[in-house]
Amino acid sequence: MDSKTVGLSIVIVILLIIAAVGFFEYSTVQSQYSSVSSSYSSASQAQSSLSKALSQASANESYYMKLAQGNYSKYQALQGNYSSLQSKYQSLMQMYMALSHEGKSPLTPVFEFLDGVAIESPSDVTPFLSSNFTATVKGTPFPGEYDFNTFNSTWLSDFFSQYETVYFYTTALPTVTSSGSTYYVSAVVQYFVAPSSDPVYLQVFNASVTFTIAEVNGALLITSLQWNGNEIPPSAVIAGYPSQHDLQENQVTSTVLSQINALGAEFPANVIASSFSPDATLQINGQLPAGLKNGTYSGLSSIENFFTSWDNYFIFAAEYSQNLLPNGTAVTPSVSVQLSPQQANATFYANVTPFLLFVNKGEPTYPAIYDLHVSLKAELVYNSTTSSWEITNEVWNVTPVSTQSDTLYYNLNTPTFNVAKETTVTVNASKGAVVQAGNLVSVLKPGTYAELPNGSLESTYNFSLILMSVNAVYSPPGTNLTPTYAFAFAINGHISPAYSLVNASKSPSAVVTFVYAPDTWTSWTWFGGTFNGTTYTGGQYKFPDHWVYGDNMMVNIQFFKPVIWIFESSNTPVVTPPMPVIASVKPTFNLTTLNAYTYQVNGTVGGVINAGNIMVVIPPGTYVNTTSGQLKVYNFSVVYYSVQGIKDAPDGEVPFIAFAYAVNGVVSFQYSATNHFITLVMTPDMNAQMWTYGQSGYLFQDPILLGNGVMINLTFFKPVPWVITLPELNMSTTTSSTTTSGSGSGGYY
Repeated sequence: MDSKTVGLSIVIVILLIIAAVGFFEYSTVQSQYSSVSSSYSSASQAQSSLSKALSQASANESYYMKLAQGNYSKYQALQGNYSSLQSKYQSLMQMYMALSHEGKSPLTPVFEFLDGVAIESPSDVTPFLSSNFTATVKGTPFPGEYDFNTFNSTWLSDFFSQYETVYFYTTALPTVTSSGSTYYVSAVVQYFVAPSSDPVYLQVFNASVTFTIAEVNGALLITSLQWNGNEIPPSAVIAGYPSQHDLQENQVTSTVLSQINALGAEFPANVIASSFSPDATLQINGQLPAGLKNGTYSGLSSIENFFTSWDNYFIFAAEYSQNLLPNGTAVTPSVSVQLSPQQANATFYANVTPFLLFVNKGEPTYPAIYDLHVSLKAELVYNSTTSSWEITNEVWNVTPVSTQSDTLYYNLNTPTFNVAKETTVTVNASKGAVVQAGNLVSVLKPGTYAELPNGSLESTYNFSLILMSVNAVYSPPGTNLTPTYAFAFAINGHISPAYSLVNASKSPSAVVTFVYAPDTWTSWTWFGGTFNGTTYTGGQYKFPDHWVYGDNMMVNIQFFKPVIWIFESSNTPVVTPPMPVIASVKPTFNLTTLNAYTYQVNGTVGGVINAGNIMVVIPPGTYVNTTSGQLKVYNFSVVYYSVQGIKDAPDGEVPFIAFAYAVNGVVSFQYSATNHFITLVMTPDMNAQMWTYGQSGYLFQDPILLGNGVMINLTFFKPVPWVITLPELNMSTTTSSTTTSGSGSGGYY
């Protein structure tokens, strides 16, 4: 290796050493720089936090400074209040000390005096008066000059004996002044008092008083009294308090009106007369009904006798009391009250007190209704012993008037029936008719003629079924029934028993009348009035009617006169209708049973069987003859069959309803009833027909009457099947009230 190379290598080594040393120093410095930089950042963050904390501290300083300032202001205000209260307390203490005499207040004897007067006891007043006590009383009550003895024996004695229920109060705090050991107490006091002889007369004494108080034998006593009093009404003291006259006018009005109300309610006589004094008089002037007598009734016993006659004569009364002004305006009765410490008097006056009165059964003029207008004046005195007003004299001036002057549109005396609904048909006696109005259906049998008052028969006539409202019609005599409404028959427009519905031999031909009604209804026959075509006026009850009953159905089979029948409602059922029972029905003629309605029937009473759209009337006295004997009580069934498999009728009509009657479950041509059943079927009436049906099918056509949606048969008396047929839709049909005759072969079952 040459020297250059060695030298270069040495240089390189030296440079490497220098570089390594430099790099090491650089790394050291770099590390120190990073550390210093990090410390600087931390210091900056610390400075920022300290800055924020300083700002927050400044804000808190401001808040607490304001809070401290506010509390300090409140403290100053409280300090001021305390100082004020302390000053007042000291003033009160100084006043108390000034008003006290060895620990005693001059107010004590004053209030003990005032309270003792209210207690009405001398022992609660005189201990607080000195022996040399004097009083000067001006105004009310009992003015005068008094010493100790006369004040006790006169003023206090009069006050305590003449007044009761005493209350006192002061209108303001008393004022107290002193001069040495003498004290002067001034106040305005008020006493509420009720006179012993007239407790309803509440009085108020308003007095300005001055007491002089001095020490007597170690006690503070009243040595003199200055009283300046006047009387004021209670309303001047208590705002809104009614006057004494108003209060007692109400009491007087209540007393008299209670008597009038007792007359209307027909309370016992001693209750009606309870407001009369023992020696009272009742004077009755004017025209009274025949059952009562006018005149003067003196003494309580005599007055009660009049009221007993009143109660017995009238069964119901309605009344009210009023004053009627000349222009017709009604106002309340007038009352005048005179109040004084000695006696209270009052006068009650009502120039029109109407009594609407219904005469009791058995009394003269029954069943009349009276409208009596009574001009009534009552004089009363307050009885302090019983604490009530008493009638000492009462005068009636009685004037009868027409009831319609008060009831206006309501007629209460003349029985009146107004037409509400009317259905009129022209009847051909050979065919009969079905007439319907409201809830009524009336059936005139074929062969029913109109017999006129001259005895002639008409085969063609107008028959009307009329529904009527009722006015001034009351319960039938001897009953508690309630009239509801009425219906009537009319022949050629006449409602009169002079006409009749008869057969060709002039025997009665009763109209069968169905009424949809409960079993609490019945009717009474009425006639004797006149009919103008729209209103029937007058008449009276004649006798009760007999109906046959079913479930919500009643039927009459006796009416043959064109008169009025009034439906009457009872609180209980009139009769017990046939009751449903469970029973089986034997198969018949290969007909398929759909349903059966069965009822137990007493043949003597009869009844109505309501079975779906079929109703059957079993007249009273209907018994059933069977192959083994006669049945008087039996199960009666209405059986519905399916029309499937039943052929069309001989005339081509199609089966619509198939049914039968059964007795004790048997459908048989061998059973017969002693009366004809009456059958009503609700069915389309477009040329409907009815056929008796047997083993071989249709046997013969039955006679029927057709109405609006109803079919009537009056000939059935055997429990056998029938079929109702209707024309096919393509057949010509008409609807009318008519009679369809049977074929005439074999009779009608």
